[in-house]
Amino acid sequence: MTQAIRPSSITCARCGADKKVGQRGPLPTYCSPECRSANGYANAQADGRIERGLRAQREVTRLRRIENARPCPYCSAPMLSPPRAKQCGASDCKRSFNADRMREWHRAYRQERGAWYAGLNYPEGQRAYEKRRRQEKGHWRRLYPERAAAYDARRRALVEQARTAEAFAPIDVHTRDDWTCKLCLLPIDPQIAWPDPKSPSVDHVIPLSRGGAHAMHNVQSAHLGCNSSKGDKLLAEWPLACRT
Repeated sequence: MTQAIRPSSITCARCGADKKVGQRGPLPTYCSPECRSANGYANAQADGRIERGLRAQREVTRLRRIENARPCPYCSAPMLSPPRAKQCGASDCKRSFNADRMREWHRAYRQERGAWYAGLNYPEGQRAYEKRRRQEKGHWRRLYPERAAAYDARRRALVEQARTAEAFAPIDVHTRDDWTCKLCLLPIDPQIAWPDPKSPSVDHVIPLSRGGAHAMHNVQSAHLGCNSSKGDKLLAEWPLACRT
């Protein structure tokens, strides 16, 4: 009986490349594991196994979302995420959740150590860097005097429009508020001068651009950095982590 001659190479059924084979073991069909996996994927896609598997997984996900659905604590929208999720995933809800989480952390820190975290750990190196940066690059008012003049003109117009018969000075506001920032609730150092972010400033509770009055009942003490961060927002619209 004549024995079949074993070939020394095979042609890959996937890519058509030649591959040398040994004299023992079964003859391979493909030149590499990659070609074998690609051919199996193509066959599964052709006979519909992949689509059936995807449909089954989508159905499992849909049923799980229905089972886990609950209202978001911030926007009341139904949350279809896993049970461990704390908010629905919308950008506003994420910011509110992170703000609440940081406020809780700050309260726990203050209760444990008797002082706010930012007040104890604001690094002197950061203060020195900000001061050096201002000295090297200058304040934006000095860099762009025309924009500063236009800004001051708009603000003077808003102040004149919102001014009442009540006259006051910034020192009156800071004295009334006991030199405490009403935005982050940390003390204000009267010795720190503008334009340091920790320098004192007067914030309008309802911004002048939104119809607020330039009067004592509508102003409060604030750090310059907190005031700039708040901008023309209302307090409820300002999700700063240190605000309580």
